[in-house]
Amino acid sequence: MQLQPEASAEYEGLGSQNASGNERSVVVQAQAAGAASLVTVVNIHEKALLPVHEVAPEVVEAVRKAWVRADGRGSGAAEELRDVLSRGSGLGVVTGHDGSGRYAAAVRALLLVNRERGAAPLRLGQVTPDWDPPDVTLLPVEPNRGYLLDVRDEIADWPKDMPAKLAGHGRLLAQVGSCLVVIAGQNGWPTTGHEADVAVLARPAAPRSLVSTHLSFLHQCTGLAERLHPEYELKENEQDLRHLITDGMHPQDAADLARLLAEAAGDEGKLAAAVERFTGWRDYVSAFFVRTTDRPEDRALLLAAVLLDGFAPAQVNQAARDLLGDTVDTSVRSALSGMDLGSRLRAGGAETVDNKVTFAHRPGFGYAVLRHIWNELDEAQIHIRKWIARITADGQIGAPRLDAIADLLAKLAADYNDSSVLPNPTVRGSEAAAALSRGEPAARMLSVAAQHPVLGAGIRKQLRESWAPSRDPEVARVAALVCQGPFAAKFPGQALVRLRHVLGRDVDDRANEEAGRALRALVHEHGKLAQTWAAVTDWIGLSGSSGPRGANWARAGRRAFLALADITADARPVELLLSAAVHDKSVTDELVACWGATVSHTAHARACENTLTAWAEASIEGCLPADQVLELIEEVINGRVGLDPVAAVAVGRETETQSKAMREFRRRLLDRRFPAARPEHP
Repeated sequence: MQLQPEASAEYEGLGSQNASGNERSVVVQAQAAGAASLVTVVNIHEKALLPVHEVAPEVVEAVRKAWVRADGRGSGAAEELRDVLSRGSGLGVVTGHDGSGRYAAAVRALLLVNRERGAAPLRLGQVTPDWDPPDVTLLPVEPNRGYLLDVRDEIADWPKDMPAKLAGHGRLLAQVGSCLVVIAGQNGWPTTGHEADVAVLARPAAPRSLVSTHLSFLHQCTGLAERLHPEYELKENEQDLRHLITDGMHPQDAADLARLLAEAAGDEGKLAAAVERFTGWRDYVSAFFVRTTDRPEDRALLLAAVLLDGFAPAQVNQAARDLLGDTVDTSVRSALSGMDLGSRLRAGGAETVDNKVTFAHRPGFGYAVLRHIWNELDEAQIHIRKWIARITADGQIGAPRLDAIADLLAKLAADYNDSSVLPNPTVRGSEAAAALSRGEPAARMLSVAAQHPVLGAGIRKQLRESWAPSRDPEVARVAALVCQGPFAAKFPGQALVRLRHVLGRDVDDRANEEAGRALRALVHEHGKLAQTWAAVTDWIGLSGSSGPRGANWARAGRRAFLALADITADARPVELLLSAAVHDKSVTDELVACWGATVSHTAHARACENTLTAWAEASIEGCLPADQVLELIEEVINGRVGLDPVAAVAVGRETETQSKAMREFRRRLLDRRFPAARPEHP
């Protein structure tokens, strides 16, 4: 049985920062307008561990109530994995091909282990492999935990010593009553040596047994289970279900079939719709395309309708004409000839409600149309891509549907394991935008694909190796955009690596600006202050750690620091850093060191001057803590007054029109450096 893992509520607390080892933690208090004060504990110098999410309750329920062994009897992968974990090594590995039920077997094994543990059951958690490169020191170690780590699609690129390191990590887990189950590919784990002893091979259960068991024990629909057998005698007016189970059916498809049928139980009309939905509306869509062989305008109308679901019929028709390149004939003869627009839309399977075209009554229908076109009309793909890019551009008719359309294309790529559907970093010239390979559309598709359990590992690698380091500003900008949204929320560590590649290039362009926005979003929107600050200080060279370093790392660090320091774009990162510095002097030292490493480079002179000036003015205006900023800037100035941006802040420029706040700041700075002489007492 194969059930795809789903992310649920995170076990992480305290502002998404790991708060163990709080001897160096600081309290950061944020007050939102009209809201209660929010206090979070942040250890800004602790390495952030990989996030752990709850295993989806529906997955646990399914493997508990409706488990099916591969051979229907005896022991299977789950039982074998339980035996491996019972040896006390703290590590188990389940291997196999796609559809062999590895994830479900891992969950089942942990539930079987719990039966034998008694008073201290394991709490199950899914570890997100947000590492690049893999690093076992990022894996969590908490007592009485059963961790799952799904690396089936990235394990082939792992260093050779990773299995041995994981074995060592397993021994650490065993000491606190915990364990780790690694889900690997069929050929991704050693078959010889000590590491081979912890691996078991998953084998798929019979699809018919899976569907029947789910219907009978999970959904209490035994009658429907009987109707799936080939020998079942169909009664009058009954929907035929006998053809739905096929050899080689993916376990997830089997589980989905059982769920869809159970939801429609007792209503033959709903069962018919459930069958169509399960089969992806293949028969309905195929019949439509057979009927319209000589009517491309109806095919274009259907494609426009499914992509612009929720739009007015006239807007859909306009987009269809745009696809075909038709000019509008405004004559009365044209207006009165042919089928009316509503009839044509209904013939394609749409409904019109409140002057809006909708397919809500046919879930998944839009994807089925797109899939049919991609499978059967491959010569039309390039034209359709150009058209989609055209209608979804800013200000165009389909712009509000950009996210939904990108999701459809990303799903198409994932289902067929076909990255050619996705944006391509090597596309150049005017074809780039037409092929949806640049800008927000490309970023949306890549973000969705990069999180996919099957396609994701390859897309993440492509983002790191091809998109982010590109000298083409529009290519690198796509990588930076990907790192601003849901991908960064799920994989903040991997987002930081890709942002380092963007910022480390020897060019200054729009991509760097987007990367700066992504860094600020990681801190402000995703709560990753400690992780982001650790990365920035590492890149700029403050960590002292060994490893590959070069001019591009330091360049990335300086640009990243200036992006976080830019309070005119977002003051929140600086506010948090200054709050942390109040309780931890080393944060102040790091801020001063980052300024020192940055102001000495002429390429950043103007940005440093503007940013330091903004800090100074904000401290006078009450937006930043006055005394703290004054002391910090004084430390930056010490020994560096000969540098142009420092001198400009300290004493100003001859042609400068000083703001009132800046004059006051310089007065205070002079008072600190040259305190007034006190009269001597007799």
